[in-house]
Amino acid sequence: MKTIFPALALFATTIIAAAVPDEQGWYLRRTNEIHLEGLPIVDLEVTDERFEGMTFRSSAESVYNEMKALKPELFANKTEAVLNTASLEKRQSSFNCDWGGRWVTGSDCFEGVDYLIRLGTSWCGVNAAPACARVSCSHGCGIFLCNKLDHHLQVHCKDIATDVHDISWECVNSIGEINGARDFASHFIGIADQNC
Repeated sequence: MKTIFPALALFATTIIAAAVPDEQGWYLRRTNEIHLEGLPIVDLEVTDERFEGMTFRSSAESVYNEMKALKPELFANKTEAVLNTASLEKRQSSFNCDWGGRWVTGSDCFEGVDYLIRLGTSWCGVNAAPACARVSCSHGCGIFLCNKLDHHLQVHCKDIATDVHDISWECVNSIGEINGARDFASHFIGIADQNC
């Protein structure tokens, strides 16, 4: 009997969820997704001038695939996505290598970064403010765009990929695991271990 109650309590804490309001209604979020930095998790919004009047709401991977299905000619000549950090001007920011909790193997983030690069100058945004949008989640690596302002925020999707690259250089441990955030005045980009 003594072992049943602790086991039951552990099980209950892993399945607890909360109903979170959304423009399209209510939906469930697991407790480990309720907030980061005290900010609620909301859907990523992506806009692109080539898709006039459309807003895509999902992960970078899903948005890229949806855009490609709608206008395959825009993505026909894409081979392998390449991140060019040499030509980027330095932006005012700082790094917080304690953000996000558990460490993630750096290579686990490659898939999400690849889709962000492929989205290029599309705008990745957070409609709610202040809040965090989970941009990508693959192989346990969650990439977040977090808005610190009290209004909508947008950044180029490829800039998020650059920030993840920079976090991986600044916030890496001795066995190649990464964890942390790149903090700007208006927003931050974070990497955290997630259940994907």
